[in-house]
Amino acid sequence: MDTQSALVGGLKETLIKHLIEVEEKGESLIEELSPVPYHEREELKQTLREYINKVEDLLKTPHLIGNDGDFPLVIIGSEVAVEEIGTTEKQVFQIISPFGDLPGENGVSPLSPVGKALLLKKPGTKVTVNAPGGTFHYKIESIKYPLEL
Repeated sequence: MDTQSALVGGLKETLIKHLIEVEEKGESLIEELSPVPYHEREELKQTLREYINKVEDLLKTPHLIGNDGDFPLVIIGSEVAVEEIGTTEKQVFQIISPFGDLPGENGVSPLSPVGKALLLKKPGTKVTVNAPGGTFHYKIESIKYPLEL
């Protein structure tokens, strides 16, 4: 087995475990966050469905994933390098699980303004983040996902 096959094989297993967790816990998270049906709850359900579909698509097309850890879109667990548009300031965000993981120094939940803006986006995409601290404009420079064997 060559290196790329081993990496993709380990990554595939990691993504399958992740997908199962999202499918099992996603609905209960939505219930917890939005117990009464209203617009935000429907938006969360739509985002969850889209997220599951995109991760399933990744599992069907592993050739999109570089063997150096480059990843084709932002998902939970990925590290996203961004550059603030109009400045040369660069940051790296780690998209953490909304299922109880505590954020690290650069950890952001996919339910936060930054996480929502980045989730499921591709490298090169420009995003606008409307956060309590102001409005920020970023360009996604790269996306990495930890490869587990």
